[in-house]
Formats: sequence, structure tokens, C-alpha cells
Amino acid sequence: MFPVLVVFSQSHLDFRKAEFEAICSLFCIKVDNLEDHLFVMNFESHQDVEKLLSRSVLVKFALDLSLEVSTYNDLYEKIEKFPNIIGKYDKLNESFAMRFFAIGKKKKLDGMERIKAFLDIVQFNHAPISLSTPKNELYLVESYLNPTDEQPSKIFFGRMLGEGRSELKTKYNLRDRCYIGNTTMDPELSFIQANLAMIRSGDIVLDPFVGTGGLILPAAEFGAFVMGTEINYQTARAQGKSSRQGVKIRNESESIQANFEQYKTEQKLLGIMIADSSKHGIWSSNAMFDAIVADPPYGVREKATKTVKNKEIESAGDYIRYQQKEEYNLESAFCDLLNLAAHILVKKGRVSFWYPVILERFVIMSASVLIPTGCRYCSENLPQHPAMELVSNCEQSLTRKTSRRLLTYQKVRQPINSEECEIQKTGVSHYRSFLFTSKIN
Repeated sequence: MFPVLVVFSQSHLDFRKAEFEAICSLFCIKVDNLEDHLFVMNFESHQDVEKLLSRSVLVKFALDLSLEVSTYNDLYEKIEKFPNIIGKYDKLNESFAMRFFAIGKKKKLDGMERIKAFLDIVQFNHAPISLSTPKNELYLVESYLNPTDEQPSKIFFGRMLGEGRSELKTKYNLRDRCYIGNTTMDPELSFIQANLAMIRSGDIVLDPFVGTGGLILPAAEFGAFVMGTEINYQTARAQGKSSRQGVKIRNESESIQANFEQYKTEQKLLGIMIADSSKHGIWSSNAMFDAIVADPPYGVREKATKTVKNKEIESAGDYIRYQQKEEYNLESAFCDLLNLAAHILVKKGRVSFWYPVILERFVIMSASVLIPTGCRYCSENLPQHPAMELVSNCEQSLTRKTSRRLLTYQKVRQPINSEECEIQKTGVSHYRSFLFTSKIN
């Protein structure tokens, strides 16, 4: 085991631990956490660190940690006492560069000043400097407990092992994507979701509410074969009004297929079906999917609907058959999703989906809305299925009153007899009414 400083992104803090643990489980990486340090961990090999960095979008970079001290005086004393700390990097045939990074400090610090002060005291006598392509990229990292502190609580020195996959959120940014919709997921969150679902190369992945394909694009990037179902014909076929500002109608170049072609993963797209996700009979009785990722509509930007019995409508003397739809109760939608996962996932397969919650205890009354007391978020508000185990629950704040949680479940066994999902306490079904009702008593 050797110590590694793992430096995380400052976004989506509640997702860090879950993503880290999922990736470690995915690659069977054994890590010993040092309890008194937030980001210093012991890894068994450099290969394990490389595997972590190859997937994580919330890890900025990792250092092979040489020193951890409280002050710069301590740092210089340790370097003087143990010359090999610098000596192993001070070689004629190995160039180096010094970098600086601060954690938990709002005010931007002068990194060049820190580096200059360090190099004035710590001498490199042999290794040439190369700022563009150094053999050894050495880092000074300062950690602050409070943003207003003048002095860091910890100072770390080590060699860069590599960076995480934060570039994926730029590569998949929505502004440049061929086809987007009203509810297309933020790229960074979609890659986090793929990691929580532990999607591997060669897996078969389903999104039952596929929309524009925003959640299965990351799965394809990671090497999985993907497919989806979508109840809205216009969304599935990229027809009708555009979601882009200043653009009225979608053009012929927009499609889910075009998105995959844009990122050169079209060979991973198995297909998109226009289908109702609540109709589980369309799937084989055998477990066939390794993972499910989903963002079910909950009535804010898109309505939740499901199909009912066909209705015949007479038009111009001929009978035309239409598939009639009705509102899809949110609790039923999420229970159906977990029932589907228990039915079609392989054992240990994961389903990861977004779940809206109400944060406060309240009674809301308006001209037409009565929301009962006791709908505040609690564990009983979450879907529960005997064959599925909740493995992570990460929160993203939305408003003062609401948030959404990325819930990830793992299938632990086949369902027995008529076992089904249930939600013990009501709550999610009132989400839309609560969000759009202004009067709170």
C-alpha cells in the first residue's frame, strides 16, 4: 500500500463518495482510507489509481504523496532530513515542472509566488525544467479548513499520477450536441450516473425514458451497448419544436442516432423503440440487461404519461386508430421502474434513476390543491423492492423547497412470486403540486 492524495472537483459534493466507491467496486480496487485525512488514501498499486482516474469525473487529479505537513517550515525540515524525497526526481535525464493547487480557498492565491519560494530553498541540481512536457510533474497542494483562513491547515507535496475524466463534460457539452431536448441531462451528472450504475465495456444498458439519449451516451462512451424506449413519438423521432433558444423547428439533421455519430459511438447503439415503459411484457422473461439508467419525467418540464386502451376516432370517413394516453402517477412510475429492474436486470445489475423529493414539512392550500402534512423527505418516501438493495442516495439541490436524489439500487436476487415495489409514505406524487403552489401555511 502507498499513500495517494486524491483531489476532487468542487462540484456535486454529495456525489463524490458514491462515485468513488462505485468505481472501486467496478475495478475491484482495494483502498485503505486514513480516517483523520479527508483525501489521503492508501492504494495497492499505481495501476489501481490509473483505473480510478480512467472513469471518475469528480476526481481532478491524484498525487503519489511524498509529504504531508502543517507548515512550510515543517516541509523544508523534512526535505532536508530526507534528501531522497527530492533526490529521486533530481536526475539529468528526467525533466520536471512545479505546479500549485489550493483546496478550500475562495481567494485566488499566487501560485507562482509559492513555487518560487519553494525553489529558492529546495534546490534541483540536475533535473532540467520543462513546463510543457515534464517527466515528473511535482505539486504543492494547500488545504484550507475555512475559505477565510490566511494559512493552510495542511500542505502536501507529491508527483502527479494523472487526471480524472473532467474533460468529458466539455466533450459532451449540450451547446455543441446535435440533438437536445427540454430535459436532456447535464453531461457531468450523466457520466456520474453511468459510474454509479457500474457500467462496463460490453454491458447491455437500457434507458426506459430515453428522450434524446443523454443518459445512454456516457454508457456508450464507456464501451457498453445501449438501447432505450420513448413514449413520445416526436421526441424519439426528433420532430416538432426545437428546445434551442432562437430555433423554432427541429431540422432533419437532428436525431438520437446523430448524437451517437457525433461522438463516434454509433456502433454501440442497438436501437430506440417507441414504447411505454410501464408495459413490461415487451421484454423477455429472462434477465438480459446489465444496467438501467433513467430520469423519469415528473411533470415539471415534461408530463409523465402512459398508454391506455386504443380509442377509435373517425376521420374523413375512415377509422384511424390512435394510442390514447393518460397521466402517469409518479409513485406508480417509480414503482414500475423498480419492478422492471427486478425483472430484467442480471443479478448484481444496477438501476440508477433521479427521484424528486420535498424538503419541508408543510401544509399547502390553494384554490384547488390540498397537500397533506408529512410529505417531507424521509427513507419511507423512497421506493423499496425485496429483490433490490439501495446502494447509494445522492442529493442535488433544486430549490429552497425541493431537491432530487440520484438513487442507485443493485439486484440481489430474483423476485419471488408476486413481489413488487412499494413506497410506504406518500410524497413524490405531490411534488408538482407543491412546486407550483405559492401559498404555504
